[in-house]
Amino acid sequence: AKRAGKVELVIKGTDKQAVSVPEKDTPEFELRVAAETLVLRALEIRAAQLDVAPTGKDGGYGVSFLVDGVRQPGETVPGANAIKLIDFWKAAAKLDVNDRRRRLAADLVIERGEEKHKAHITSSGTQGGMRMSMVFDPEKAVRRKADVLGLLDVQFAELKNIVADGQGVVILAAPPDMGRTTTLYSVLKMHDAYTSNVQTAEMEPQDSLEGVRQNHYEGGDGPEYSTFLRSILRRDPQVVGVAEMPDDQTAKEVARADMERTRIYLSLRTDNVMTALQAWVKAVGDTEQASKVLRGALAGKLLRKLCVNCRVAYQPSADMLKKLGVPSDKPRQLFKKGGQVLIKNKPEVCPVCRGIGY
Repeated sequence: AKRAGKVELVIKGTDKQAVSVPEKDTPEFELRVAAETLVLRALEIRAAQLDVAPTGKDGGYGVSFLVDGVRQPGETVPGANAIKLIDFWKAAAKLDVNDRRRRLAADLVIERGEEKHKAHITSSGTQGGMRMSMVFDPEKAVRRKADVLGLLDVQFAELKNIVADGQGVVILAAPPDMGRTTTLYSVLKMHDAYTSNVQTAEMEPQDSLEGVRQNHYEGGDGPEYSTFLRSILRRDPQVVGVAEMPDDQTAKEVARADMERTRIYLSLRTDNVMTALQAWVKAVGDTEQASKVLRGALAGKLLRKLCVNCRVAYQPSADMLKKLGVPSDKPRQLFKKGGQVLIKNKPEVCPVCRGIGY
């Protein structure tokens, strides 16, 4: 309510020119405020991504936010209004507003006071209508050193041994939006890119890796991803990070590489190590060959932490304590998700986590 009718953001496209603010009391001004409201909400709840997409019901659109890898639902927007919002952000990013079919992408800079955020916008046509995604600060999201990925000491020691081996295939796996790119980049940076020839094969590079030759696959009418990867492997790199496995042929190209001279990290979108191994063996199509070149596998997931401002204490049952391996002879207190706090004896949305509880 405090923000109603106010423009708070400075929006700059690829030409670094700020998008002008329309006159007040005009439909264009109302659209600008509505478009900003979506982004302000996303920034408040620490969302990594904002999506506007058809719901499939009565021509409506739904807004959702990706926070810590978990989808948080937002408001429902009438179809006509949603298209106007999408068109606003496309125009701000200097994308073709009239192209409602192809996948288009561009970057924006969004400023709010001293805050500055980069937003990567993609739009595409779907069977139900237009879809838009906005990823915030993609480079910052994947910048994490390997020693702070959350591995136990014994696990990190094993990872360092695998990295030092420098041969064969190592699988790096994670579910969607659960740190897969972060893990790949972190492990690649464990290699010295100035004494080794380190390269990547990526569809959408998320950050610039110092000293690493990042090869961007743009698809279209060009070669297949597997052919693109083969051309990279023929340049005799010592370390290659393969960010995607879109088809079985890609796995076969990886398995045929010169493993005595090359280390290949293959990033897979799977829930756990066993599923990743099964996907790898199936894609290669030869169990013996798939296992012969394999040197290790690492799987990760994001772990959310409860908001300490609104978490709710409770006494666990004896069965729960037993499952956790905690002695039941001493009183224990656990916590669960909250989302609200009492302010003057009235429940209010937690100002720290904005009601998410994490």
